[in-house]
Amino acid sequence: MKKTFFAIICIFSFALLAGCANDQYSIERRYWKVQKLAEKIFKNPDASPPRQLDIAVSKLQNFAKRYEKNNLAVDAEFTIPRLYLVKKEYVKGRAALSSLIEKYKKNENLCAEAMFLIGNSYEIQDKWASALGEYKRIIQTYPVTMRGLDVPVYIAQHYKVSYQPDKMLEAYHEAIAHYKALSEKFPNSILAFNADTLVIRIYSEIKNWPAVIISLDSIIEKYKGKVKADTFLLEKALVYSKQLKNNQKAKEALEVLIKDYPDSRLVKPAKKFLADLGGK
Repeated sequence: MKKTFFAIICIFSFALLAGCANDQYSIERRYWKVQKLAEKIFKNPDASPPRQLDIAVSKLQNFAKRYEKNNLAVDAEFTIPRLYLVKKEYVKGRAALSSLIEKYKKNENLCAEAMFLIGNSYEIQDKWASALGEYKRIIQTYPVTMRGLDVPVYIAQHYKVSYQPDKMLEAYHEAIAHYKALSEKFPNSILAFNADTLVIRIYSEIKNWPAVIISLDSIIEKYKGKVKADTFLLEKALVYSKQLKNNQKAKEALEVLIKDYPDSRLVKPAKKFLADLGGK
């Protein structure tokens, strides 16, 4: 799992440690010491003895229990299965992750991350069918989480790097259908905007340029007055010019960008692009 918890998790004061002005600082210092043990294992898992893993897990468990109301406890709890996985103790790792899913069942983002790690553990063992089952569970159960949005493309990318083009295309088309359904279900939301943007990225990935243009026009119209369309207009011009060889349409998109968004940082490159195409 990506080490982003320190950036994501908000830090709260720990009320149970009364009377100390530096309570949170003290907790962070304690956690830093515990984390140092885990880092030694992450850096060289094959060389670290089993005893070292046991000590690190025990200290992480004790920290999480002692400071259960502090959000650093979450990071400690997630570090434990990551240690098991890097040490190839997959059964223990998946069991720990399943326990976290049950414990944090009201937090969909945490559950989705735990489920994704379970899928990763199967991938490491070259058990793609089991991994795929976990990833599809994320899509079905936690579709509006950050991980839920990411997974459909992740699946397609797996087929891409494993040189299975037919399955890659099938996965991409399933992802497009999924994102379009989310956009319709949650109209005029940030989620819908992100889903619509992902559709454009996928069409670009599979080089379906007419579909890219249709999707760009759709997103420009759908979010008019809510989201600046300068980036989409420039992308539209690039697709028309470079991929569809239609410089007239490219010029039209650039002219709209320059007219509607005179203060955009993209106006200067748009004017240069327009000049290169023989425009004004």
